[in-house]
Amino acid sequence: MVRINLLPQEIIEKRRFERDIRYVAFAGVIVLVVLFAVYGLLAIQVGQRNAELQDRQQTEANLRAQAEAFRIFEEKESELEARLQLADEALAGRVEWGRLANEVSLIMPADVWLVTLTCDEDQGLSMFARAIDNESDVPDVGHKAVAKTLVRFADLDQLSSVWLNSSIKTEYEEQPVIDFNVTTAVERPGLDEDTDGVPAPPPGSGQ
Repeated sequence: MVRINLLPQEIIEKRRFERDIRYVAFAGVIVLVVLFAVYGLLAIQVGQRNAELQDRQQTEANLRAQAEAFRIFEEKESELEARLQLADEALAGRVEWGRLANEVSLIMPADVWLVTLTCDEDQGLSMFARAIDNESDVPDVGHKAVAKTLVRFADLDQLSSVWLNSSIKTEYEEQPVIDFNVTTAVERPGLDEDTDGVPAPPPGSGQ
């Protein structure tokens, strides 16, 4: 069967245009929906990136605040180290008199006791001591207790140039004793043994 369209050509074109415009509008709506979807997805991603950026900025700010707080301790530590260095420099040549006196008391022979002890960083150590004179020595001309004292003094790290100024047999409270005088140099930490602080041997030393 043959269909005959008796409508004018203008109406046919108008209807065809209306049909085509519907397709175009539908396609446009689809494009807009796609664009809105893409825009929404990009907006979500941008929001996430902004949130991450804010978190990192906040973390950086917290770390900077902590660094500023620790910087105070670093400055205090540097100041303390500087003070310790100054203290070490100031005490570098100090003689440890307490340790020296303790060592002297420990090394003294049992038959020797101190009468006087004078200590000076420049003049050194001067000691007047008294020892029991052992009359059993044959012949009775020895000063063994004095010699033992000198040897022990020479072994001390803080003492050097040990000299016997005098050693005399006498009596004390009707007991035979030996009175003797010893001088030594005192070693300062950080100084060489050949410094000017070492005293020369005293003149006229002997028994």
